[in-house]
Amino acid sequence: MKKGYGRKEFIINILSLVLLVILWHVLITLARNDIFNAPFIRLKDVPTPLETMNAFAGSLFAQTYGPALTYGIVDHVQASLERVIQGGIIAFIIGVPTGIGVGYSKLISNILNPVIEIVRNMPPMAWIPLAIFIFVAGGSIFIVFIGMVFPIILNTVHGVRSTDVRLIDAAKTLGASEAQVVTKVVIPTAFPSIIAGLRIGLGVGWMAIVAAEMVIRSPVGLGYFIWNMGDLGRYAEMVAGMLVIGVVGYIMNITILLLQKRFIRWVD
Repeated sequence: MKKGYGRKEFIINILSLVLLVILWHVLITLARNDIFNAPFIRLKDVPTPLETMNAFAGSLFAQTYGPALTYGIVDHVQASLERVIQGGIIAFIIGVPTGIGVGYSKLISNILNPVIEIVRNMPPMAWIPLAIFIFVAGGSIFIVFIGMVFPIILNTVHGVRSTDVRLIDAAKTLGASEAQVVTKVVIPTAFPSIIAGLRIGLGVGWMAIVAAEMVIRSPVGLGYFIWNMGDLGRYAEMVAGMLVIGVVGYIMNITILLLQKRFIRWVD
């Protein structure tokens, strides 16, 4: 959150959400009463906010219908988050050292930069068929990794290359080795950029996992949930799942920002 964020800003944020919900309700109500209809859009088939909330409440937890088990939204959120966390950890472990190497060493940059520039321009969704073909399990985690690793690499490179050369020269003058320069000067200076890369990558990874779960039809996951609800014509549940995706993504973004504020005092 920005410095100086207070009660006024909070109230404005809440009011904007309330107005959005009211507009949503009014438009659907007008469409269902044939008072207003947008061309090429079936507004009357869109669930109202109340219908969506009821569907959300009814789908929140797992339910058993005879021998069949229907997973609840809580289960789907947990499954998607687990995949994002697993893919994110792998992306962080690989992306940060790669970014430091590319940013600090011209030789490593010359070797890896062409590969990075080619592969990063392939959208994560383009990797889904390959992930289905190659991976017996964990294809969704791989898609998250692809979505997250390149923002982490590029932001780490930026942070490393933004390090003041005078700090590096001063460290070397005082007898620091290359390893000490990297660990004591370069990495601390680049840390805000690394966190920014993680934040951007997390957003991309969250979008990627939802799309991957729609195609890689695992039995549990938010992407699978909204696709399955759409197939069944349960549009209120589908919209509820979409809103959950947005809320969870927002919470993750805020969490990273708060951690950034907590551990990096000089970041605005």
